[in-house]
Amino acid sequence: MDFLEAAAVLIPSLTGMAMAIYGGKPDVLASFEERFCFMPSVQRIYTAAGLRLFLEDALEEWIYDIIEPMGSRLFLFGLEGRWILLGPYVEEGWKEGAARRILAGLGASESVVLAYKTYRCQLPISRQDYVQKIALLLTGQGREAGNGRKIKTIHMEAGYQKDAPAFLGIYEDIHIINRRYHLEDLFMDAVSRGDTQEAYRLLKETGSLEVGLRFLSDSMKDQAAGAAIGRTMVRMGAKKAGLSPVLIDSISQEYAQRMQHASSGDELKRLSKQLVGRICEEVRKEQKREYSPYVKKALSYMDANLGNPMSVVDVSKAAGLSRSHFVKLFGRETGMTMKRYLAAKRCEIAANLLLDSALSVQEIGAYVGYPDNNYFSKVFRAQKGVSPQDYRKAH
Repeated sequence: MDFLEAAAVLIPSLTGMAMAIYGGKPDVLASFEERFCFMPSVQRIYTAAGLRLFLEDALEEWIYDIIEPMGSRLFLFGLEGRWILLGPYVEEGWKEGAARRILAGLGASESVVLAYKTYRCQLPISRQDYVQKIALLLTGQGREAGNGRKIKTIHMEAGYQKDAPAFLGIYEDIHIINRRYHLEDLFMDAVSRGDTQEAYRLLKETGSLEVGLRFLSDSMKDQAAGAAIGRTMVRMGAKKAGLSPVLIDSISQEYAQRMQHASSGDELKRLSKQLVGRICEEVRKEQKREYSPYVKKALSYMDANLGNPMSVVDVSKAAGLSRSHFVKLFGRETGMTMKRYLAAKRCEIAANLLLDSALSVQEIGAYVGYPDNNYFSKVFRAQKGVSPQDYRKAH
């Protein structure tokens, strides 16, 4: 791998900026057009034909800073007999009013503003001087020093539009986006019912739809963000099903940790599917437990006060029962004592903190409601089979 090929891998991962190397192969420019050209009749410089035409007269002594009519910028320069396309990028985030002014000036209508937002928001935000420094750094590594290079800023004109401007795939994208949101609603409903197979099917169909969106970024960073949105939908479905917030959070955090270290999009998909299966299983368990309103009140009270000291009297009052009546009812419906329930919940949170923080065992024990470190270790060992210190080391 030569210097430019290495740069084409490193620069996008470090800066979010796309970088393409054109040495004469037409598929490079065709791929650039497919990925970045929203409106061919206006963004002619982003079409394969427009780029070829521009490069016929371009000089390698210049670094071209191109501003196209829809407001994005592209740096284009020659190096080692090849042309480098750095960008495109935008200098500021989405502003609806500014977007409408651009579209109206180009003869477009309000019907494409959402599609344009999808396109524009996948472009990285950067300062012109920062991208310029990257270009100068790259040219300085070539056969000739880059100090003599000059920046030439070119404002591309939109030109006269005889007909309404054509947009590539916009209406198809709008249909896909609407369909995706509908599928997401169905997905959350399936999770709330504990219907694993239906949730899997909808998750897969949603992923297939996203492949059809032309301007949806496929970077690992954006896939991770998409996985985070997926976890949110799973949590919402689980909450609708009546699962304990503490349980939902513990499972969600477990998979958030795993996803943070995922090395590929396929691994993210696999973990997302596992999360769906795990939550749906808990929902089905919850559906089998037809707790009375009294026990549900008690569970909600305990979940909300896990880190605080609480007695059987405190919880029975929250449930609206006498102490003796509550103890019998809770044991009959849950199959466990209040003390055991609290221990399981607290130790689940403690286990996550042991793996996901640098807090001491004593700090974690106090956080979940066991200020006595020795007692916390005893309870944790009873729940997990090992001491908190050994649990942290083993995982």
